[in-house]
Amino acid sequence: MAGEFDLIQWIRQQQPPRNSTLTQTGVGDDLAVLKWPADDLLLVGVDQVLEGVHFDSARHTAEQIGRKAINRNLSDCAAMGCLPAAALAAVALPAGYPIEKARQLYLGMRAAAEAFDCVIVGGDTASWDGKLAISVTILGRSAGVRPVARAGARVGDGIYVSGPLGGSILGRHINFAPRIALGRELAPLASAMIDLSDGLSRDLRHICQESRVGAVIDADLVPIHADAIELSRQDARSPLEHALHDGEDYELLYTAADEPKRGTRIGQIVADAGVWIVESNGKRIPLEAKGWEHRLG
Repeated sequence: MAGEFDLIQWIRQQQPPRNSTLTQTGVGDDLAVLKWPADDLLLVGVDQVLEGVHFDSARHTAEQIGRKAINRNLSDCAAMGCLPAAALAAVALPAGYPIEKARQLYLGMRAAAEAFDCVIVGGDTASWDGKLAISVTILGRSAGVRPVARAGARVGDGIYVSGPLGGSILGRHINFAPRIALGRELAPLASAMIDLSDGLSRDLRHICQESRVGAVIDADLVPIHADAIELSRQDARSPLEHALHDGEDYELLYTAADEPKRGTRIGQIVADAGVWIVESNGKRIPLEAKGWEHRLG
């Protein structure tokens, strides 16, 4: 029966030729050794995908799950306007998990990373009695572009989204393209930016809290995805409600003082704390944060 070390040896054999501009040593040692340009900023993040929360192994292939594990982290790079450089992946496999599926997990991760010249330089594997869990640490580089934080929104800034929202559970939550190029394009202009993973109603609140401002969005301006319309036929929730709260759209939400060439303006940053929505009848009401939040204790 194949074990952890068989899998690790196989992964080492799949590694592409070493990138001499970044990696001095990669998979195989206790730590990867990277060469980092002295004039470049290092950005570091970590994210995880969990069975039953972010994917369903009964519906999604191991390759799709691996891709999502990397792409969630790449989306964070897009939100900061940085370029992904390297990643490390720690995988907790359910006891008895087939090695061929474990290989497909890795191949999915590698394919997602390679699409953006990102190298998987290490990680860890283990098996346990729980469900499949993958944790990825991403290393990004500023490459001459100022990283965009959540704390820069100013009163009077416009609020923009990069694409239509809602209904991602119909497939876009597992198959999506991180907006790396767009994040780089927007970085010089955006005052604050975040990727839409937890839902517009919740992620906009993150920007407001970090920037110590409020926001007003116009319900009629929120771009609604066709998936949100389809889903509304199934559960009787309105397409707008899906667009506001569903999450895992992985579009970019950003603020800017000047009108950017890309995206849809949906509102404005205001001085009063809180997040409001102006309904079609002109009534302004508080927008409740109904997006995804992990429940503790």
